[in-house]
Amino acid sequence: MKRTVLLVRHGKACSLDAFEKDIDRVLTERGVNDGYKVAKNILEQGIKPDLILASPATRASHSALIFTRAMNTGTGIVKVIENMYYGSGPKMLDEISALPDEVKVVALFGHNPAISDLAEKLTAGATHFLPTTGVAIINYNIENWKDIHKSDPKDFDFVTPKMLR
Repeated sequence: MKRTVLLVRHGKACSLDAFEKDIDRVLTERGVNDGYKVAKNILEQGIKPDLILASPATRASHSALIFTRAMNTGTGIVKVIENMYYGSGPKMLDEISALPDEVKVVALFGHNPAISDLAEKLTAGATHFLPTTGVAIINYNIENWKDIHKSDPKDFDFVTPKMLR
């Protein structure tokens, strides 16, 4: 059965200077616009998430909400995962492996270095760095999400804002 993982680095954010805490940083205008462009491109490829897991950081949650608007999924599919803010690639992989089987396409909205580290691991080193609003699209032929730990992807692709300019 085909299952798809979208690993999304949040959009371009304002600098920390304007905020007391990093977690509160918001997207810039470019970050918002890139989010819509990338989400629409992914939707045109026939990919639409059933579930979105997002870091509680404002910039990551806002990026996730932009995708829901561009893809017309509704916000009910977004789940904020506290440990994705400081999380590591292995912790995110554990979140994926615990997904219910009815989820076919999951999108994770997170931060570097963890999101890029996970993309590197799942694509056997095809990327070492996801830019802001960069997305790794990774397809698997697995029956259950728990099998992701012992499975290689069927194929993968990348979408970045720069590719769409």
